[in-house]
Amino acid sequence: MALLYDWGFYVKPGRREDFLRWLEENESRLVELAPKNYEYIGTYRSLSPEPCDFHQVWRYGSERPPDLRAAAADHSGAFTDVAREYLGFVDTSREQEEEFRLYRGAIEPF
Repeated sequence: MALLYDWGFYVKPGRREDFLRWLEENESRLVELAPKNYEYIGTYRSLSPEPCDFHQVWRYGSERPPDLRAAAADHSGAFTDVAREYLGFVDTSREQEEEFRLYRGAIEPF
């Protein structure tokens, strides 16, 4: 069973262009260094009015509940490094406004 994990977050004030530049230069590292059972799908901006600046989407392919932070800790230090760089742009003062969504394919049985 594959799940999609969607994390909506805010970028620190004044860092949007830096974040977009970093993402352009480093997104391939997120793909290649993803922890076991995780596939980085991408970071997206919503085209409709959305409370969050960006959404990071992962495909998760395991029977256990997803926990990206635990998976990162079990993976190589390289993923932890790239994740730390990415998270350096996230506005942690707005964590209470972040969104987390989990999706499962509509045709899979419940």
